[in-house]
Amino acid sequence: MSKWYARSLQEYIEMINHISEHQKDSKRHYPLWFRGHEQTDVYYYLDPGIYRDFYTAKEENLFDDSNAYGTLWLKEEYRYQHFVARNFDKVASLPGSYIEWQEVMQHYFSKTRLMDWSESAIVALSFSLEAYINPSKDHEVTYKQRHNSPVVWVLNPVKLNRAVYQCFKDDIDLIKDAVKNIRTIDADDIYRKIKDHEELYFSLDDSANGGVNGLISLSGLEDLRRSKGGTLQEALVNGSLNPFFYLLLRYYSEGLKVDVKKLPPLAIIHPQHSVRIHEQKGAFTIFPYYSDNGKNTLKTGVSPYAMEYMPLCKDCLEEIILTDAWCIAEELKGIGVKRSHLYPEMENVTKDFEYIKY
Repeated sequence: MSKWYARSLQEYIEMINHISEHQKDSKRHYPLWFRGHEQTDVYYYLDPGIYRDFYTAKEENLFDDSNAYGTLWLKEEYRYQHFVARNFDKVASLPGSYIEWQEVMQHYFSKTRLMDWSESAIVALSFSLEAYINPSKDHEVTYKQRHNSPVVWVLNPVKLNRAVYQCFKDDIDLIKDAVKNIRTIDADDIYRKIKDHEELYFSLDDSANGGVNGLISLSGLEDLRRSKGGTLQEALVNGSLNPFFYLLLRYYSEGLKVDVKKLPPLAIIHPQHSVRIHEQKGAFTIFPYYSDNGKNTLKTGVSPYAMEYMPLCKDCLEEIILTDAWCIAEELKGIGVKRSHLYPEMENVTKDFEYIKY
């Protein structure tokens, strides 16, 4: 993981190009995802909202006697129930699964296991400089303008997902935990398939498939699950189901818990259920149900769930520190970027033309 510095819009674009070169390998340039933070301090870790009260010691991640259900699950399920009950009528295109609802919840400020990224470097830059391009001025905006130290994080999503695949190649116990209650499935056989045939279960030929290779849609996998009509296990046994996809469903969708050091977040694409999500070019990392309760934060001083501190994620991440926020924000506004491009609801469009003076 490297740090880069930009003091102008031109330098920012140059840094993106340098990072693209830095992240490439002998076969391809990879797509990059971007996330803008208004600050670089403790409140702006690369971690999802639903985990934050654990490492700040406000609550513990407790588990029942079976060690299969705990506080994290309850936090998520309560929020899902409330969000759907109060917003079902407001979604233009209804999500098709529980995991798909999580994407809508994340974009409308509920705490989830998802963390937002954008496929657009300009969108992420706009988020990091939101206080500087906000046309309305109040005490909060003014304070942020004086004290923020903005940063843009850059993620190689394919490299991250390859790290997920590598975890299953390296640790048969992850596979055994996923299938231990299914007598018809042989964990050793799945392990051999994953270990020996990455080109079959994860890595296609980039020259023909570079636009889709390595990027996962959990909602798409949920559709695949439904299409099997309850025969998912049978499909895994007879070889008609990709075992890697099955493991992703188990750990990232169903809720199988795992140690935070054993499996990183997964980079996913999702259906875009609103104009806001479409305008923000939304993509996500989804975190598994980690069993760590966050207590070691008291010793280390950092979040155990933050991607920038996970050894499995560091090679996938780059950081661009914006050293002259005012300058870059003025240049953004000069090329036509407005706050309503991030939040395209009518009131924000109105503020953009009522508060801007020429």
